Amino acid sequence: MEITIDLSRLVFLSSNNPAQLIWYIFSHGGWLIFVIGLLILIFYVRLIWQRKKYVKSVEQTLLAIDIPKDNEQSLIAVEQIFASLAGIKSGPNLWEKYWLGKVQLWFSLEIISLEGYIQFLIRTPVIYRDLVESALYAQYPEAEITEVNDYIKLIPDDVHEISSEHNIWATEFTLAKNSAYPIKTYKFFEHQLSQLFIDPMSALLEVMSKLGKGEQLAIQLLIAPVGDHWKDKGHEIVAHLIGEKSDAPKNLGDKIVDSSVKGLEKFSEAVIKLWGDIKDESQEDSAKNYIQYLTPGERFVVERIQAKLAQITFASKFRLYYLAHNEVFSKGKGVNAILGAINQFNTSDLNAFKKNKRTVTDVDYFFVKSRVSKRQRKFVKYFKMRSLMDGATPFMLCTEELATLYHFPTITVKAPLIKKAEAKRAEPPTALPVEFMSGKNFFTPKEEKSAEQPQEIETVGTEPTYKIAESLSGYDFDNNYFEEAFAKDESSIKPRQDTPSSSDSAPEPPDNLPLSR
Repeated sequence: MEITIDLSRLVFLSSNNPAQLIWYIFSHGGWLIFVIGLLILIFYVRLIWQRKKYVKSVEQTLLAIDIPKDNEQSLIAVEQIFASLAGIKSGPNLWEKYWLGKVQLWFSLEIISLEGYIQFLIRTPVIYRDLVESALYAQYPEAEITEVNDYIKLIPDDVHEISSEHNIWATEFTLAKNSAYPIKTYKFFEHQLSQLFIDPMSALLEVMSKLGKGEQLAIQLLIAPVGDHWKDKGHEIVAHLIGEKSDAPKNLGDKIVDSSVKGLEKFSEAVIKLWGDIKDESQEDSAKNYIQYLTPGERFVVERIQAKLAQITFASKFRLYYLAHNEVFSKGKGVNAILGAINQFNTSDLNAFKKNKRTVTDVDYFFVKSRVSKRQRKFVKYFKMRSLMDGATPFMLCTEELATLYHFPTITVKAPLIKKAEAKRAEPPTALPVEFMSGKNFFTPKEEKSAEQPQEIETVGTEPTYKIAESLSGYDFDNNYFEEAFAKDESSIKPRQDTPSSSDSAPEPPDNLPLSR
């Protein structure tokens, strides 16, 4: 039986009036395709709306974390913290996922510098607050955790407007290569011979401590635990690097192509009879591994990828902004310096952070001001929401990478790290009482002082204090200034307790202590 398709009608309509052709297709069953497409569009629009509604319904809290400045804990402890945070991973069923809009919740790891004062923060759903505190106290028993109000309100709503008194530079970061390639981690910041560890956090904190009045800089790292589905691509990359056949599951398109190729091979064997020219698959498989021929550099890349694939991973989003009053805004001080500090995590053979072209507030050529203003408005909105769903596509980071990017400074980290010459302006210690507790003076324009003026630091309620760089023993990260400015409950702020000196008298033993007589 022969089947014929008459296309003469379609050819005639298309040659005369395209509108008639569209109506002909629509009236002869094309409407069904239109209806199906419209229903799919409505479904996804509703799903996005339902997911955002679900995220907004989750109560959040912001925790300020202070670690004693004599912290000697290794970064392996921070890895354990992230491993504990991965316990929030949950798998919603199909009804919850596609109808109720339930999504995997996430944490926001933040480092904020307000006029040179640095604070570590974690934003977490209230239901996971105990988990966060337990994970921190398990590794840092002397840590101080205080619930605080959101500092994000300090970002003016009109910062994106051209007439605004403030300016903001912002970006989201993406990875230069596939997420299977890791960035440079803390394990490679240690000298192999001298065992000297150069904390990568020191460069970031040095830049953030340089900010003055009217400036702030913040880093936001969103993390949500994920499964192992994304690792299939990583295994394919490893197999390609070592010349091995990948065992990763194939999608429908790959299966169709493979079945077609195998069918052609069998046809050639049966019809053309190329029995002697066709290689045995078992012989090909026996010589599939070429790892012994890899160079040391190639072998190192394979080992690092496999090490990342073996760890717990999180879907991550990395944001950064520098905000300042127009009179003190300095791109070289607040932007180029922090980007230079982030470059220390980049390597050409593995992976690197790069600015996302769609979100960075740097544009060229046409309608520059309006395009920058639009990007600033979107970034501020997404940053305030701590949105993992909006903006650049998330990438995958393992616990080792997260511990490198976000960890509490060790005892070796000092800000300023390098001793400054006495002739240059010294920086005040953060324990100095200054007048920005209410948060209203964060954006007061900085007054320039002449070089002849004495380097005095005015305080409120105390006598003036003068410190030179030699007397700065390190950055005081465990003070309570941020908590005093933003704490929801001031009674929850723990008072400072200095370590008693050796000259202090020892306390008397209790009366009921069993003593040998």
